[in-house]
Amino acid sequence: MAPISARSTYHPDNSHSETVVDKTTNELTEATYSAAGALISKKHYLLNERGLPTQGHIYDGRGNLVARSQVYFDEFGRAKEMRSFNLNGQCYQQVVYEYGADGKAKTPKVINVDPRAAPSIKPGVIDFTQSTPAAGQYAQPQAQAPAPEPPKKKSFFGRLFGKKDK
Repeated sequence: MAPISARSTYHPDNSHSETVVDKTTNELTEATYSAAGALISKKHYLLNERGLPTQGHIYDGRGNLVARSQVYFDEFGRAKEMRSFNLNGQCYQQVVYEYGADGKAKTPKVINVDPRAAPSIKPGVIDFTQSTPAAGQYAQPQAQAPAPEPPKKKSFFGRLFGKKDK
């Protein structure tokens, strides 16, 4: 098995997420970008021996720590709940994981416990005036149309007598 794996997920709103799992350090990093390529958020999780996230930090697009998350497991070692906390320790969201009788995971349920406690996620800024994007940002190269040539001036005699230049 490869020590590092990565995948990209494209969302219906043209944003996308890039997930990198590093088995050598037991870390998972997920970065989400807007349709324009600006970093929206970055999540960094520690993984257990089974490769499941146990706890993590959530950063906004500008690199500010805005929240923490904790994963709780059932008696079979399966994730049963993930709670996200703001920096004041208030739980603002729970994701509940359930499993069928056959052991297969069902669709997780997201519960917004206290939306007022949710952190403000500020997207990163893309500076199109710089030739090189800042770290963690992606800028689409812009194709530029050639500038139109300015109209040719009439000669002195053309202006004087109203004749066109050839």
